[in-house]
This record gives sequence, C-alpha cells and structure tokens, in this order.
Amino acid sequence: MTERLPTHGGQLRQIAERFGIPLSQLLDFSANINPEGPPPGVIPTLLASLEDPASLVCYPDIEQTDLKHSLAHYAGVGPDNIFVANGFVPLLDAALRALKIRHCLIPVPAFVEYRSALTRAQVKITPQLLPSDSNFTYNIESMLAGGHDAILLANPQNPTGVSSDQPTLLQLVAAAAGKNIVVLLDEAFIDYIASDSLSPYVERFANLIVFRSVTKFHGIPGLRVAYAAASSQLARLVTHELPPWPVTTLAAHAVIAALDDAAYAERNRLLNQERRALMRSELNQLEIYSYNSAANFLLLRLPGDIKCDSFWQRMILDHRMVLRNCHNYEGLGDGYLRAAVRTESQNEAFAKAVRLTLLKCRVAHSGVV
Repeated sequence: MTERLPTHGGQLRQIAERFGIPLSQLLDFSANINPEGPPPGVIPTLLASLEDPASLVCYPDIEQTDLKHSLAHYAGVGPDNIFVANGFVPLLDAALRALKIRHCLIPVPAFVEYRSALTRAQVKITPQLLPSDSNFTYNIESMLAGGHDAILLANPQNPTGVSSDQPTLLQLVAAAAGKNIVVLLDEAFIDYIASDSLSPYVERFANLIVFRSVTKFHGIPGLRVAYAAASSQLARLVTHELPPWPVTTLAAHAVIAALDDAAYAERNRLLNQERRALMRSELNQLEIYSYNSAANFLLLRLPGDIKCDSFWQRMILDHRMVLRNCHNYEGLGDGYLRAAVRTESQNEAFAKAVRLTLLKCRVAHSGVV
C-alpha cells in the first residue's frame, strides 16, 4: 500500500478520491499549517488589491522592493540580504546552481524534497543517519567529516520537530567556514522559536544561506511565497539564478500585511506551545511516543504491536482524520506518523480517535470478532 501514499502532507483530494470520502469531511493533520488561518489583515489587503486594476494588468515589481524590505525587517537583516521565490524548492535549486555545489551531506530523516533537488542538480549526496534514540540530535564533528562541500539541514527538523539552539548551529557554521563548506539551513518552522534563527548572522558568515517560509506560520500556503537570507554578495549571486517575477503582486501585498501583525505572531507562538504540550500529554497516556518538537507538529512512534499503514488508514475511514504517513522519510523505519498541532477541540477529537483506533487495530490483530 505504501507506494500509493502521498509524497507530501496536505494532499486531501488524492486521499478523498482514493477512499471515496467527500473532501469536505476530511480533517487534515498531515500538513503543518497554522490552524488559526491568516492574520486578520491579509484578506482585506487581498480584496483591496483586487479592487485596483493595476494589481492584475501590471507586471509585479521585478525587484520586489517593498516585499524585500518587509521580509528583511521581519528577519532582522538588510533588504540586500533577501531573495524571494514562489516556494522553498526554487530557492534551493537556484542556490545549488549559483554555488556549484558538488557534494552535499544531508542529516536524515529530512524533508523529501532535499534529495529530489540535489538529484536534479546532479549533486552527490551523502545521507547521515540521526539516531532516534538520541532524539535526532545533530553531531557537529561528524557532520564536518568527509569530502562534501555543503550541508543541507533544518531547524526545527522535519519530520521530527527537534530543534538545535542558536549557539550550537553558529558553532557548526563557523567550523564549516574553516573547511569551505556551505551551510544550507532550512528554517521553514523557525517562526515558532524565532529567537533561534540564524538569519541575523548571514552577513557575518559568507558560507551560510538561511531559507525561510512565510506561508506555513501565517496560514497562507496557497500564495506560495518563500525567501532566503544570505550575505549581500551571495544573495546577488543566487538572485541571478532565479527567474524574473517569481512572486505575484497579490501574494506580495498579502505577505507584507501578514508580517506587519506582530501581535498575531506572538499569540500564535504561545497558542502552539500550549496546544502541543497538551497533545503530547494525551498521546503519552495512550503509550504513543512523540519526540520533543519545537514546531507545530509531532512525530509519533506507534507501539510495536500496531501496524502503521493499518492505523493510518483506519484513522481516515473511521474518523476522517488524515495523518502524514512517514514511509518515504529516509532514515525512519516503520511505525512513524506525523501529526499537525491543530485547535484545542480538533486535538481533543484526535486523541479520542487515536484511542479508538488503537483498540480496533489490536482487536483485529488478535483475531477477536
């Protein structure tokens, strides 16, 4: 069954068609999107933009000046340190071309698009297994050993949610600089622990590129906006590898409005922290282990007597809840699922569904009718 599973979270239409369930009935725990939705100012900003014909009949600002100033202020860098695209993958592709990376180390498990992007760029890949029994912790010494000229890693990690503190990662970047190793750091979920971002250090380290997402934390993935921060010289180099007009006018306006709402950001950090802690506690009572995540999702390890694929399917069929089956995460064995942290009521319903599904799977396994 696993070969037919979605390769990413959020693929509800595919799930609905496969199981014959109306799309509107599915509750998505597979995609790590803020359940609170976008900041209040985003929708009015989009509507106002649509009332201005220039938003549609004129090309976007090819320099994305206003957007870059907004992103720079949010990330604590200068506008010359920023480059943008319609998603993380185009940014990574451009960076690999600009830097002419030949050999990259990837700590695994990791986001599946890392390997895909490196393969497209014909980069040699060395995966480095992060042991689950050590909470998937990065080991700086081993990450620097070998003949690679780049390291591609995330903080917090995906799918584990595990984070590294800022001093540890700065130590890695500094040591990598001494070995002429580029550090490609994916901070897609750093907004939940914003003070640990390495964005403010990009001008200090010429070997560092920090990739960041706007859409996950701010609940606007349909607008497809991502950005990266690097030294001004490196940012110019990568920008030359990006196509013109990578972000639409409407998306730029919406992102500027979203980033301007500091109260939204602080409120949602606290909300997620509280919800995640409660969710972990409830899962622990059901003897489902979850790793110490700093993001808005949890990596779950099912009990040994539960078949992961059966559990995943039963959650859909019986409870209309879609989890991320982690079958295609390199470095993870069987028995792992990822669950997004949603609202209090949805998380409570999730815990009840998990309890019932565990019971049903065990009854089926025992052969009891």
